[in-house]
Amino acid sequence: MKINKFFHVAVEVPDLDKALEFYIGLLGLKLVNREKLPEKKLEVAFVAGEGCEIELMCYEDSKERKFAPESQSHFQHLSFVVDDIEKAMDYLKSNGIELESPDPIPVFDGKVFYNTFKGPGGELLEIAEEKRPRLNH
Repeated sequence: MKINKFFHVAVEVPDLDKALEFYIGLLGLKLVNREKLPEKKLEVAFVAGEGCEIELMCYEDSKERKFAPESQSHFQHLSFVVDDIEKAMDYLKSNGIELESPDPIPVFDGKVFYNTFKGPGGELLEIAEEKRPRLNH
């Protein structure tokens, strides 16, 4: 078996309309498809940006579900690359988004700067600016 590329990641959200407003309206992703799957009591929407696609899943009982805390979840966060982390942070703050840190957080000896924030369903999201060339594998 040969894997050609990463297809998408699926995230369950408690309110699909609110999630779409956030991911499309605030983060600037594009709606690819939205579909109801009544046999699964599920509605899904795919949103995409350059090089990424996210499936937002909302079951009929998603609003009532308790989601696992980060310490007990296999899913930790979604990370998005931005051109200028400080401008991206200013944009998020101006739209009422609370960031983990007031300043970009450096990692890998200052080759990457990031910051995290919560999505509308409480999912952990990250923006990152790379200051280093990507390694090709």
